[in-house]
Amino acid sequence: MRPFLALCLTTALLQAGTPLAVVRAVREGLPPYEDDQRLYRLEGEGADQLEPGELVLLVRPRETRPMARLEVVSGHPGFALARINRPGATFPLRGDLAIPREPLRTPPPLPPAGPALAAPAPAGPASPRLAVPGATHREPIFFLQDDVGLTPGAKAKLKAWVAAWGRGGRWVLALPPGTAGPLAEGRIGALREELSRLGVPRIEIGAVSQDPPGKYPAVVVLQDPG
Repeated sequence: MRPFLALCLTTALLQAGTPLAVVRAVREGLPPYEDDQRLYRLEGEGADQLEPGELVLLVRPRETRPMARLEVVSGHPGFALARINRPGATFPLRGDLAIPREPLRTPPPLPPAGPALAAPAPAGPASPRLAVPGATHREPIFFLQDDVGLTPGAKAKLKAWVAAWGRGGRWVLALPPGTAGPLAEGRIGALREELSRLGVPRIEIGAVSQDPPGKYPAVVVLQDPG
């Protein structure tokens, strides 16, 4: 990771409060220990929001070598345990900052070509435009059931994404199918307000054809720097 990008991500996490970070290594079973038996305990803001399978990028101030990527294996009140998903040039150390990142997903396929594509979409806020499937960045923000507020973990993710992706380009807040209504409008409003506060000038409303995997309702955040 380039030093400037690492500095941006570090600054964003520190501004979010107590940063999510590696606090110690935990070993399973009896010695001798193998690398795949070593777990890393993550604590800090957003630790309660981490779920098994979620990927976590590590950032170490002033470290220019590639850092390891972790995968969460279990979540607990106040902390989570993760193991190495992709090795780096150095092992995780105590104090390494952690940036949650959901696993990459295959964008939904383009609809088949045909006359239907030429028909204009109905006007009005109830008919958002489809999000561009080829967006460079595509991540969901999850909400608690029947709630429109952003969790501390969601705010930390947005800050980290803005620092990593840049404020420019086309940002789209996309609703999964069947999620229109007052709750969806409130969630879109909360995301738009937070992104605007973080300096994102161009925010559009869209839709995706598939629900992100997970047990909580979500809004998908897409960004195309072009």
